[in-house]
Amino acid sequence: MKSCPKTKAGYINVHLVPHSHDDVGWLKTVDQYYYGDNNKIQLGAVQYTLDSVVEELKKSPDRRFIYVESAFFWRWWTNQDAEMQEIVTRLVNNGQLEFILGGWVMIMNDEACSHYNSIIDQMTLGLRFLNETFGECARPKVAWQIDPFGHSREQASLFAQMGFDGLFFGRLDYQDKEFRKQNKDMEMIWSASPNNLGNASWLFTGALYNGYNPPDGYCFDIFCEDDPINDDPKLSGYNLVEKVNNFINIAQDWAEPYDTGHVLMTMGSDFQYMAAHTWYKNLDKLIKYVNRKQITNSSRVNLLYSTPSCYLQEVNKSKRPLSVKKDDFFPYASDPHAFWTGYFSSRPTLKYFVQKANNFLQVCKQLAVGAFNGHPPQKIVDSVRDFSEPVGIAQHHDAVSGTAKQHVTDDYSLRLTVGMKSCESVVDKAFRKLQHASLNEVQAESNEFPRSFSNGLSTTYEFCQLLNISVCTASETMSDFVVSVYNPLARDLQNAYIRIPVSSPLWDVQGQSGLISSQIVNIPQPVLGIPGRRSKALYELVFSVDSLPGLSLSNFQIRKNTTEHVHSLKIKSQLKAIKKGGRVIHSSASNLAAANLREDFMIKNSNGLAIVFDSITGLLKSVIKGSVEVPVEQNFYFYLGMAGDNSKFEKRASGAYIFRPNTTGSQPSPITERVFSYQVYKGSHVTEVHQVFTEWISQVIRLYDKTDLVEFEWMIGPVPVEDNYGKEIITRYSTDIPTKGVFFTDANGRQLKHENVSGNYYPVNSRMVISSNEDLSQDQLSLVVLNDRAQGGTSMNDGEIELMLHRRLLFDDAFGVGEPLNETAYGTGLVARGKHWLLLAGEGTGVPISKHREAAQNIFMDKIMGFADVSLLQHNEYSFMRNAVSTRNPDLSARNTMVSGLVQVLPTNVHLLTLEPVSPTQFLLRLEHFYEKREDPVNSEPVTISLEALKQALPSVKSIMETTLGGNQWIEDLKRFEWIPRTVQENANEHVSVVQGAIVLHPMEIKTFLVNT
Repeated sequence: MKSCPKTKAGYINVHLVPHSHDDVGWLKTVDQYYYGDNNKIQLGAVQYTLDSVVEELKKSPDRRFIYVESAFFWRWWTNQDAEMQEIVTRLVNNGQLEFILGGWVMIMNDEACSHYNSIIDQMTLGLRFLNETFGECARPKVAWQIDPFGHSREQASLFAQMGFDGLFFGRLDYQDKEFRKQNKDMEMIWSASPNNLGNASWLFTGALYNGYNPPDGYCFDIFCEDDPINDDPKLSGYNLVEKVNNFINIAQDWAEPYDTGHVLMTMGSDFQYMAAHTWYKNLDKLIKYVNRKQITNSSRVNLLYSTPSCYLQEVNKSKRPLSVKKDDFFPYASDPHAFWTGYFSSRPTLKYFVQKANNFLQVCKQLAVGAFNGHPPQKIVDSVRDFSEPVGIAQHHDAVSGTAKQHVTDDYSLRLTVGMKSCESVVDKAFRKLQHASLNEVQAESNEFPRSFSNGLSTTYEFCQLLNISVCTASETMSDFVVSVYNPLARDLQNAYIRIPVSSPLWDVQGQSGLISSQIVNIPQPVLGIPGRRSKALYELVFSVDSLPGLSLSNFQIRKNTTEHVHSLKIKSQLKAIKKGGRVIHSSASNLAAANLREDFMIKNSNGLAIVFDSITGLLKSVIKGSVEVPVEQNFYFYLGMAGDNSKFEKRASGAYIFRPNTTGSQPSPITERVFSYQVYKGSHVTEVHQVFTEWISQVIRLYDKTDLVEFEWMIGPVPVEDNYGKEIITRYSTDIPTKGVFFTDANGRQLKHENVSGNYYPVNSRMVISSNEDLSQDQLSLVVLNDRAQGGTSMNDGEIELMLHRRLLFDDAFGVGEPLNETAYGTGLVARGKHWLLLAGEGTGVPISKHREAAQNIFMDKIMGFADVSLLQHNEYSFMRNAVSTRNPDLSARNTMVSGLVQVLPTNVHLLTLEPVSPTQFLLRLEHFYEKREDPVNSEPVTISLEALKQALPSVKSIMETTLGGNQWIEDLKRFEWIPRTVQENANEHVSVVQGAIVLHPMEIKTFLVNT
């Protein structure tokens, strides 16, 4: 880069990098950190940092500053006048102010708990803001993940695909760090997708020497306690000689593990530079006097203001061969008793909210484009952004991780709720526009409806965001309503099941082709008793849909049945348990009944899937699929959290960050060996086993009729702590599959990773796999457990999958939060409810292991339901008039969007990852090959998509241009640094397949396009 300072050959060039690490929420909320409120918790006011830094940069062209937090910078930028914006633009153009990383979440999303879809979205939001505001000079070239608590190879792969030249991070396992320092291996090539993308996923990666902090004794911030440089020998505090000599020694020590003649030295820390002159005045002196030693004392240390990009450029010039890393930096430990694995599961309800928010955001984006024919009004584009921003902020490494203070966590949830309302308005408008497509001509120019369409329940959709606890005001209160179901997948969803909370058991379901068979099931008693649950619903209505068309809207009429009696045999048979058991039943049963209860019982479906239960314990015993029966036991357990005062390593407490059981190597204790009670309910669509383990743990195991998955819906809480012990709740799936200590976890919901350290906890975003063969491509017998939110998982023993579900702890782990992870709601401990899905696959089952790909995608891109009065679909030529009444049968036909044609164009192994409005005449399109190599005999092959066919499937499209993954650079302009590996790498060739007039996608490849309409 032309703006980089000159270095000196043969010297240790110390690149001083002024920076401030500004968390978007942690101990204070986002707003409090920006404005400087609540300073009794932590001193921090980002607006003053930016004010002060800009003033200091103006004083000398040599000075540099890097900034990461786009979310904060955007706030500050919009409040500046034209003169100040011109000054800042000049500082950006001449390289003094450099943006690093550039994602919306600021400095880095969490790498353990964030889904790859959300990572890409938040990075795109920030990168495009910088691009649109400043142009090419502001495009970040270096990723800066200095604070996340461990690092994922999928994150590195995404950075490489975004065009970054390198990545720097601050937190590295203490043992790994010492090893790398001794072997001069602190910088490496990270081969982030070695089996799929080859060297297209290579990313230079550097571990910083001292995290993101300055050397001891050289913090010159106004809030630091280190002495400033006193260069006046007349004063008693004169310390120039000492400061300079000490710094030269430090520079030599820091440079030793890097071996390139260059070392990056971070000069800043959390929320610093609010009075930037204290830093720059001392750094100016340090540079002046240390460099003077080159003349007076033949020093070989050269100091310069610099940036990570300039440092990386010099390292690249050195042509030093680098080692190659292919796995993760998980788990991260900072000392022998501080493994940062607790946050994988901390705050489970927030993690679920973040996941569902992303699901709804994707639907909102798709409909903003598809329902408005590629030309959404600016208000629609703005509303989408209003939700994109809080979802982006929620990916922050102290948000979705669950490691912020409680009031900050509440603020994250509030932001998601407000943003979701904004997108509910978009989806509502889109649904109504699709339903009344024939009325488009009423206001064709604005793509809006007459004002009357915005008034009244009969023309407005409600989106029930509490379906996970069986709450939906619309379905509970209306007697004749429509459920409109949008499928955001670019493929038809076969054998989909719809569940709707209702207050009475008598209902008819009508579809496009007539009456649809339905089933009524009881809502479990523990769910009805969830603290704070306000609902009239006692039942759930279940019905099956043979096929939900992709990227389209399907309609169903739900009408209360007034002819059937609540005591009819049909209703009674559905609501009455066909079998009961458990401790409470056995204790009161007669001898004959007790003998009958000792027999195992089985439930099965028409897909050849069956599950067997032990009648005595009420626990799962085995799973049968095809010709294979596998013993599978599932139960709940708890670890007692370590209670410590953190005065030394051995007294480290378990907390928001740290998972530490109270005894090293201890096994968890079972909640019970035998459930308190269970009931079995059988119907035409689903058979359910309702289990109560204790008064605070219950579960429903479901087997739908046309599925290969067993569903486990668990509910935990309030976790009891009256005994003064914190508890960490897990579930285990134990089998006899010979796994030889090997298991697989997913990387941010995408690539599977081979793990072989039983006892270590790893992040699990979407699934965990065990197999009788460590090569999954062999399709040997395997068990997959999929989850609905980020969790921590391991395989403690052969053939086991263990996932942590909930944590309630009474001590802080002393890593900054300052409060124990003791979540409460409605005056008691927090209740969490969630789902797992079990898939038995491989040899003998008739189900390929690769089925987990489709299953995981169905979960994170779940269908979205809208509820409205049936009058919405009873429209005629006068129905848009206020108070119009129609007695016509509702039009229940499916509604296509502008992009529904993609279902016919995209192969089944290609996922529509992004369809996002950028402006009223532009949108981003991302296509993803979501299989890995050798994973499936058909779906793991490269695919070719005709550009002409793609354009035909997207009416109104004028042009399609490919960009990098972040959508901020044309792919043809991408030029990344090349690196030299120490050893020859297999599978290193980049994909160079080019087919004229076509898009070629290889396994795990994502391509991004900017589409003009």
